[in-house]
Amino acid sequence: MTKTDAKSDRRYLWNLCMFTVSFVISNLVSGIIYDVYVNYLQEVGREVAVSFWSYYGYSAFISAALLLLIPKIGYKALLLFCAATCTAAIGAILFFDNTYLYALTTLLALSGLQLHFAILSPYIAAYTKKDNKINWYSRVYYIGYSGYFLTTFLGGMVTVKFFSMRGHILYDEARKLTEYIEDMAPDIYNAYLQGNKDVLLLTGILSALAFIPVCLIKEQRSDYQMTAPKEKIALSQKISMYRRAIFNKYTMTYLIYWAMINFGMGLFTSYYTVFLNRNLHIDRATASFMVSFSYLALVLFMLFTPYIVKKIGQVNTLGGVSLLSIPFMLIIANGDKFGALMIPVVGFALFMRSGLVNLSYPVDSSLSMEIVDKQLRPIFATVINVVAGLASVVSGWFTGNILFVTQEGYRTAYYIAAVFYAVGCTLLLIGLRKFNWTLSEEKNNCLSEEELLWRNF
Repeated sequence: MTKTDAKSDRRYLWNLCMFTVSFVISNLVSGIIYDVYVNYLQEVGREVAVSFWSYYGYSAFISAALLLLIPKIGYKALLLFCAATCTAAIGAILFFDNTYLYALTTLLALSGLQLHFAILSPYIAAYTKKDNKINWYSRVYYIGYSGYFLTTFLGGMVTVKFFSMRGHILYDEARKLTEYIEDMAPDIYNAYLQGNKDVLLLTGILSALAFIPVCLIKEQRSDYQMTAPKEKIALSQKISMYRRAIFNKYTMTYLIYWAMINFGMGLFTSYYTVFLNRNLHIDRATASFMVSFSYLALVLFMLFTPYIVKKIGQVNTLGGVSLLSIPFMLIIANGDKFGALMIPVVGFALFMRSGLVNLSYPVDSSLSMEIVDKQLRPIFATVINVVAGLASVVSGWFTGNILFVTQEGYRTAYYIAAVFYAVGCTLLLIGLRKFNWTLSEEKNNCLSEEELLWRNF
């Protein structure tokens, strides 16, 4: 290996580490947005809250369009955009009170978070090699989602703490009052809203810190631009290339699977604490703790992703393990049937569902980049986000206009989502079985000195 190659490898490792730090911050912010912010919206902008997943869908469209800019401006500029939109959105929430503004701030915040997530797949692929990519995807995910766990764990408790301080009442009394928010006296209710805004202020400051690791990324044009062809590619050839990225049996199978999962996911994942608090009448602090406990499962289960892939293959891991999560979704929906055991049973079900589904996230990112040629990855990443956006918009429209018209709709969502998960995962297992390689089946068994260095990253 030459000195130039060694220097490049060190730069690649540095860039991966800086991206991981920025991804952690993004997930710290996400934990608040999907917990405290959604609950805050239930009080001040319910029209936006009940269609929250639609805004996730709109943000996916924005992300898809921006991903196409990677060959022009690179990853670093887009990561700076992610930090800027999140920080600006949270700042606007604190100083203005308007339903239309809540729609805009929700869209901005989710666009920044969604784009950061969407960049992950092509970014990791750009700086890793095949034999260590699953390890890096797993590493970035479980380190990043440690932040998600932390803020969902603390979000509810810190909100209640600020609420108790604003209302000049004891913490235990404040926590008890959050079991039935609709019954709060006006002055206490206002203190509760102010407690939520205090948490969002801290989140805005945290979001601004994401600029630091992104600015430290040492990006070169060769990281995101391919060598220009000697001959200019005709438009017809480009269209043909794009068509190959979308219209073949493998990519279509994946996109149908992805659409069904995103639709199902949009019915309940953003509303965990709303369901626990409003349907099961579990206080806000305990509800947030239960949800955060489920994100701890996400981190722990991902530690075993490379091992599971090695044993059963990547497609079996992605589809098969997700199927195992469905019974736990149904247990959550029927949590109030367990009486005095409701909190531990529902907490365990949340833990297992989250762990099983998210164990396969690194495989999902890796597989989606594997079923297309290298030069088609940015295009296909864009297509994936467009499909996710469409599914999310439909899901949000369905919850806002039909499913969540009554509070009981939050329970029905779990049953509908279970059906979509079952069909989508089964389709994936059948349609993409060709790609079910295991880590022990890598063709490239004889690694060069350079590749050995990458394996040790």
